[in-house]
Amino acid sequence: MDISKLFKEVKQLPVLPILLLELMESFANEDTSVNDIAKKIGMDQGISAKVIRMANSVAYRRGKEVNSISQAVIRLGFNQVRSIVVAATLSNVFPDTPGFDKNQFWKDTFSIASIAKTFAGHTNVDPETAFTCAMMHNIGELLLQILRPDECGLVAMSIDLGTPKLSAQREIFGFDHSQVGVKLALYWQFSDVFCRAIEQQLNPLSFDPPSSEAVLIRLAVFTHFAWQANLPAEMIVARFPISLIDNLQLNKAGLVEEFSTMLDEADALSRLMSA
Repeated sequence: MDISKLFKEVKQLPVLPILLLELMESFANEDTSVNDIAKKIGMDQGISAKVIRMANSVAYRRGKEVNSISQAVIRLGFNQVRSIVVAATLSNVFPDTPGFDKNQFWKDTFSIASIAKTFAGHTNVDPETAFTCAMMHNIGELLLQILRPDECGLVAMSIDLGTPKLSAQREIFGFDHSQVGVKLALYWQFSDVFCRAIEQQLNPLSFDPPSSEAVLIRLAVFTHFAWQANLPAEMIVARFPISLIDNLQLNKAGLVEEFSTMLDEADALSRLMSA
């Protein structure tokens, strides 16, 4: 199957909300103010409720309960609010597909994004940009689930029989989810930093130059699945791929102590989005 043919056959690709597009643009716009974003968020009741709920959560609650978007933005900070809105809007863009556990997909994604954000704080990469790139790294898989559910079922069967996921995708589709993801990102007119992260996520060091955000995604995916396998934080950090660490010049000091915090943040996001 040709990937261009796949997109040509689509009558209607998922449409991104204007709020999310404006937030994406705000990463490159230093003049964006908190008040501007608060006003835009206030126009979406569902997103507003999630932001206020997060501001009143155990992790962030300080003093009396907040009841407005402006108060929530002040308490959480612009960057945290932007992360919440990106997560909330992006997770609602794609429709449910029978046989595909979208809740588990987003739970894994929230975890990987929170890990990438934390790790970015130990590098020169902007943590919120890393978070958003990681939130979008698997959008190609979601699109395949919508457009080709039967073939995705064959991929799942191949994986159950021991075939690596990427090998199964390439055998059945002729391409993998990262290639679909970057084509969708280009269709949505995402900026270069997001497109490169999605495109390079599977093997970032094979590109010249490699995307630092893609390297963080690769490391976050490694960490997420190692944690899911019940490996202790100390062992995970000790087994970080040296090539990824060297590329990022990541400072591992204090990372082990941050594991519980970043995973708690991922759980809080997951609960918030499913509420």
